[in-house]
Amino acid sequence: MQPERLIYTFVSYAASFQGRGVPVEGIYRIAELAHRYQIPVTWIVNRETTSHVQASIQAWHEQFGDSVILACPAYNNEAELITRLASEWTSVAEAFPWVTTKVLATGFITNELIQVMESQDFQGLWGYCWQQSWWDGISHRGVPWGFWYIDPAGYKRPQGSQIVAVEWTARDLNLALHTDDAVYYSTDPNDVLRAGLCTGDNIAYWQKLFDEYLRNTQNNEWVFFTQQQESHEMDASPTFLVCSEGDIEESARMLENFWAYTAAYPIRKMNLPDAVDLYRGQYRQTAPSYMLTEDCEIRPALNAYTMLRGGIPQGPWPETFLYYDTECQLAFIQGKSRPHLLRNYRMQSGMEGDFTDAIPEIFVHTFEKSEARIEIHYVIETDRSLPFGLVYWDDLSGYRIQSCKEVIEAAIIEDKCAFIRFNLKGESKSVHIILEKTEETEC
Repeated sequence: MQPERLIYTFVSYAASFQGRGVPVEGIYRIAELAHRYQIPVTWIVNRETTSHVQASIQAWHEQFGDSVILACPAYNNEAELITRLASEWTSVAEAFPWVTTKVLATGFITNELIQVMESQDFQGLWGYCWQQSWWDGISHRGVPWGFWYIDPAGYKRPQGSQIVAVEWTARDLNLALHTDDAVYYSTDPNDVLRAGLCTGDNIAYWQKLFDEYLRNTQNNEWVFFTQQQESHEMDASPTFLVCSEGDIEESARMLENFWAYTAAYPIRKMNLPDAVDLYRGQYRQTAPSYMLTEDCEIRPALNAYTMLRGGIPQGPWPETFLYYDTECQLAFIQGKSRPHLLRNYRMQSGMEGDFTDAIPEIFVHTFEKSEARIEIHYVIETDRSLPFGLVYWDDLSGYRIQSCKEVIEAAIIEDKCAFIRFNLKGESKSVHIILEKTEETEC
């Protein structure tokens, strides 16, 4: 692994909350914890926040690299959105003139919002929830994880070029996919505390999740790991107390133990605007992401929270390779060449869908394996045009792809699988791959 390729960002909602004002006590609690471990906090703020903690955030910016992004104001129509968004950003920019990268925060996303953001030169939007539906009124199933460019004509598609999408909080890709319950398997302290996956003194689940993202630094140029905790959920004052004092203390210990664990690795800790700048500077379009994932074998508790929607599947779940680019999102389970999941971003559909497409059948016409050579001839039978891919699973230590023609990409992932990405063009397609144990190879 290459931990210096992992970009860690921590975000906290610090705007006025449900008419109760700004959660000042929670803001200071999070700041004290995070800064103890040199974590720069990205504060989600609005006009009211600046009147309470502007001087503190200014000092934290200078000492720890903290920054701010804007909480999306309430609006009833496009004209109101245009006016309020411009006004709120002006107030934030006046309070924090060093913020030059404009990032908005909301989980309630529409094409209209993205188009207005583009017209006002925003560069980022925090709040996407991979694989989530229903919870908190947010249904983002179908979007990629991590960072990607938003299509203004379809806010779930990774086909834009201006605004970078940022997920709300990093998810456990393997368990979120296989259980279909993404909300439990996250890096949000309250989610995993309520689910019984972590406690203040036991964060083994988070450690394994973080290790999995670290593992995938060998497969990507950058791996983005965003974590969040709302300040109002860390505020024990009578005005707030959204969470019990016991839960607040447990969450604080979880975060402290997690940051102590991550401190052992030379990861890059950034505020969110800087991370968005890095992505925009590195990529002109959505960069492909490659994630090889495993079942951590830690299970939620059986309680009222986990039973809310009828319980959670228990597994065990297979090792799974996940991938996305501008055209598709794919998932492959260990041992199977054919995709387990195909999301087709070329598909013309409304944003209420998740781009899941029918997966064509594949056949293997040739399979020959010797000590130093593997040859496979796949045939995909279809009359449809769509993005596609295959994975060959095996112990590929020492192997390289010697030949694989007419594909977009061919790569060996961690010596465990060979991934082949190509497009189908409305007719049957043959894919011929040769892997050899040689020192000098070409593809």
